[in-house]
Amino acid sequence: MLNSTISFLRDRIGFKRIVLAVSFAMLAFAVYILYHKLKVIDWSKVWEAIGQIGPTTLIIAGLFAVAAYATLTVYDYFATRTIGRDDIPYPACAVGSFTSYSIAHNLGATVFTAAVVRYLVYSRYQITGPQVVKICFIAGLTFWLGNATVLGLGFVLEPEVVAPVVRTIGLGGDAVRIAGFVVLAALAGWLIFVSVPRQFGSGAWVIKLPSARLTGLQMAIGVVDLACCSAILYVLLMAMPNAPPAPFVAVAVIFCSAMLLGFATHAPGAAGAFEATLLVALPPLGFTAEAVVAAFILFRLYYFIGPFLLALLLIAVREFASGHRSLDHLKESMAVIRQAEASQEAAKQATKPGPAE
Repeated sequence: MLNSTISFLRDRIGFKRIVLAVSFAMLAFAVYILYHKLKVIDWSKVWEAIGQIGPTTLIIAGLFAVAAYATLTVYDYFATRTIGRDDIPYPACAVGSFTSYSIAHNLGATVFTAAVVRYLVYSRYQITGPQVVKICFIAGLTFWLGNATVLGLGFVLEPEVVAPVVRTIGLGGDAVRIAGFVVLAALAGWLIFVSVPRQFGSGAWVIKLPSARLTGLQMAIGVVDLACCSAILYVLLMAMPNAPPAPFVAVAVIFCSAMLLGFATHAPGAAGAFEATLLVALPPLGFTAEAVVAAFILFRLYYFIGPFLLALLLIAVREFASGHRSLDHLKESMAVIRQAEASQEAAKQATKPGPAE
């Protein structure tokens, strides 16, 4: 029954269409929630709260933003070493990671956008299409393992902090704690799975999964990254007038949940779902809606808009300095990939059995 259902979804509807429909439904629901939350906001209090934040807080938030993106550079450094490209130096990994994530975070369609930007940055090291895909996969795996670790522990230890979010779909704190145990069990299962060498794919597309020891390192990298990101929002929230003594762990769990829901919609900058989740989950901790809006406006400046503009400038300078050789290499590589895909499709068609006589 299950197999027939999966086959029907794959052949008649298509998994891509299902994912697109789910993402659109999530975005529409988030926009609906956000609209109803924002229409009662006193915007004069929002601007007043922003104006009362002192320079020390702004500097600390900026330092956490720098630390977050510095941690992101380790994603690509780890990924390039995992696939055997030790010849790509750390400075190049830092540029590739910073620009790809900064641009992909804001434009959406993260998988495609990040791959293109990495191609541009690493082209001078004779990177190939399959290697870029591998780097994106390993870096993405680091991100998801870090998120899973934070959310699994957070859901088990602090289930009530995201209970207001899940109550919008009829669930409660017990469901959150159960989900946390499921996530932690899945992580433990993954560590057991990669305790022996694992790989998948064929030919140039073979991806070797990091060992259990390296997977533990991935989790640590992801947790540090998310802790720095959460700290940006936390210091901004705590600087708001009459801010409650909210624990950092609670804010971190809410932040990670908001970011994941935002990325799941594939909206540029995780817009809509990110803000809606914060407006639903943070006020029960004692923050006013105006304080939450003020905090996420500043957070977007620190984590999205500022790095995005800097990344665009950095890419433009590199391309100008290289005489657009990166773009030429990208065009050539994409043409090779399309030719290879066409050849593979032709080979599949040739091996299909003909109609019965």
